[in-house]
Amino acid sequence: MNPVEASASSAEKILLAATDLFAANHFNGVSIKEIAKKSGVNSALISYYFGGKKNLYQEVLNEQSNLFLNLIARVSSKDIAPLAKLREYITAISEVQKLHPHRIHLIYRELLTPTFMCDSFIKNRLYKIHKFMSELVTEAIADGSIHNNMQPTHVAFTLESIIVFFFLTHDQIRDLGHFENGTENTYLEEALNTYLSSITN
Repeated sequence: MNPVEASASSAEKILLAATDLFAANHFNGVSIKEIAKKSGVNSALISYYFGGKKNLYQEVLNEQSNLFLNLIARVSSKDIAPLAKLREYITAISEVQKLHPHRIHLIYRELLTPTFMCDSFIKNRLYKIHKFMSELVTEAIADGSIHNNMQPTHVAFTLESIIVFFFLTHDQIRDLGHFENGTENTYLEEALNTYLSSITN
């Protein structure tokens, strides 16, 4: 293994460990020592690669939000109707979250208990995601797919809320709804389809 590969491996281990820890705890509840222990990497390397815990946390948030921004780019490039794009984007978001259901806590904890990252993160990242959904709704209203009395930003917020609530309360929903393991995802699909069917022509 050459030095470049070794460096990439260590940095990736740190980033993965930090992502899991920050997803389970608030920024202030995670220590450099814990990240080093979970990643199996010397704590000095965290400062070497990322410049400290704050920069590492920023990188974790950026990486997680990039999942959404990459989906936006992929869906935007498709030559399909706006409502079809909206449905595809929602489905893709759900699939990403199913793989890592607790990582959404990373993003939305910034809204509930803001850190030093909140203002810039919301303006530079979350706003882009919300804006994309709002624009798709606007286009779907224009082509007659969605009722013309709907407010695009309200529709976008409602869709986002359905998805976020599901994944923020994923474990509780399974217990409260008496879902068999895996079938709780049917709830999300039905909730989204019910709302979309109520606003579409």
